[in-house]
Amino acid sequence: MILGHFAVACIAKQTYFRSQNIIFLAVAAILPDLLDKPPSILFGWYGRGLGHTLVVFAGITILAWLLLPRLGLKPDLVIAGLVMWSTHLVGDLVEWHVLFWPFVAWIPEPRTPFDFWEKIYGFYVLRSPPGQFWLEIFCITTTLILFSVQMLIPRIAGTVSSPNSFNRGPRQ
Repeated sequence: MILGHFAVACIAKQTYFRSQNIIFLAVAAILPDLLDKPPSILFGWYGRGLGHTLVVFAGITILAWLLLPRLGLKPDLVIAGLVMWSTHLVGDLVEWHVLFWPFVAWIPEPRTPFDFWEKIYGFYVLRSPPGQFWLEIFCITTTLILFSVQMLIPRIAGTVSSPNSFNRGPRQ
């Protein structure tokens, strides 16, 4: 759901996190995959591994709050990053045994080597899993609507406030 995660970052930028950098929001939105996909590609490990667990999420949260004063960053940056990470976990519909590892036993299934094109085909053509596919479509559609509205509002406002748009009465 890579496009969906980027779409969520765009939605966040256009709504609640307007002051945040879109690149930061996008990286935070895909961070669990950045942690888990390289080992999956290189070593055939499970694609939703430690980066998709609440233990790692809590660890990153604690680390971010501890480093915040030392790096001179504002708390809203950490909050934005954590919100983006959590939207990733929700958007991926992470299985409970992965999310709550190590509190719930988790033995990953044996994996075949990662095939990028097979994953793309499975998700976008076969629509598997369907719930996640339609969630991505919803996120992308919402992003496009927000972009369209944000582009139209200034044009409409400019038309309404233009001096030529009002009838000023009879000409003399």
